[in-house]
Amino acid sequence: MRPNVNLLTALVILFGLLAPMAFPGPAPAQSRNLPRAGFQIRPGGSNLPSSSGVHLTPGLDRKSGAAVEMYDPGEPSLNMATVRWEQKKMPLLVWISPGLKLPECAFEDIPSTRVDTVFDLLQQADGLTGLEVAPNWTPEVNYVVAAGIEQWREFESEGLFSFGFTDDPRKAHVLVFFCDVFHESSSPGGISVAGVTSAQIYPYEQAQQIKIAQKPVVIELSTMINTSEEKMRAASAHEFGHALGIKAHSPYREDLMYVDRIVEELSPADKATIRYLYRKTPKYVM
Repeated sequence: MRPNVNLLTALVILFGLLAPMAFPGPAPAQSRNLPRAGFQIRPGGSNLPSSSGVHLTPGLDRKSGAAVEMYDPGEPSLNMATVRWEQKKMPLLVWISPGLKLPECAFEDIPSTRVDTVFDLLQQADGLTGLEVAPNWTPEVNYVVAAGIEQWREFESEGLFSFGFTDDPRKAHVLVFFCDVFHESSSPGGISVAGVTSAQIYPYEQAQQIKIAQKPVVIELSTMINTSEEKMRAASAHEFGHALGIKAHSPYREDLMYVDRIVEELSPADKATIRYLYRKTPKYVM
């Protein structure tokens, strides 16, 4: 049974699934080439940091009856600096691939290479057509992924951010790919990692002074770990939370953004955290 996705979302995704795997020509050349992503910023500010949304946090339980409080969404590798999208980028466009699997690499290399790998593929006329389809993927999976992303839709009415779906990967801000498992994983959960989000970020002040060519945020979801609709839906919601800017995991088990996620819906604390993030000026942007 397909999840309850709004009609527009369903039509957009269905069109993307049924359309032939043909992509437009290479995107125009960048107005400014971005340096390779890395966790450290050099003194001159020329290197941009990467962010994967994979960070260790202890598992805590809130006290019964405790007031709802946000958790720190900042990027741990940058002293918990805040990261989010700028309003001028809205609406964010999301492309859910037809089961495509990116080239395998060691899990520890994903944060520093995935964005550049996907960006380079998009510059080629047939860069995505040669990718394999992940095991266990079916067209119905994309409806489930979209339903997970839709959990964040309620914040549009608050004016925090907006997003939609596209069938053109070159227009997308966020691209969703699939895999079987994350090989050689040394992150929380080992090979049971359900998903990973990789992004390239740059200082907010720099973004106000110069125009930087956008590189996409890349989400990868495991079809071998997310074996049920419930698991895939929750995993996609969790990873889209990282894509929106909640970089650190919640330390609390009852939150969707907990590192070893055990719930399937946004918690009051998840909602308080995204509101905090989008109501303040960030240190970094995507």
